[in-house]
Amino acid sequence: MVSFAIVELDDGLTVVPVQADQTPEDAATANAGILVDEGPYATYEDACEALYALDAADEDE
Repeated sequence: MVSFAIVELDDGLTVVPVQADQTPEDAATANAGILVDEGPYATYEDACEALYALDAADEDE
């Protein structure tokens, strides 16, 4: 089953899929990024909501 995690890339934060045989860290590395929030999020939409919350928290700082 695929889950989702939040990763930081050179151009900002994004949601990446995490395959059943991967760790969130492996998914981040495969996308040339750094793991920010491993979740796991069951749906892409859930991960996007968490991503927007992280972005909002960064803007408040």
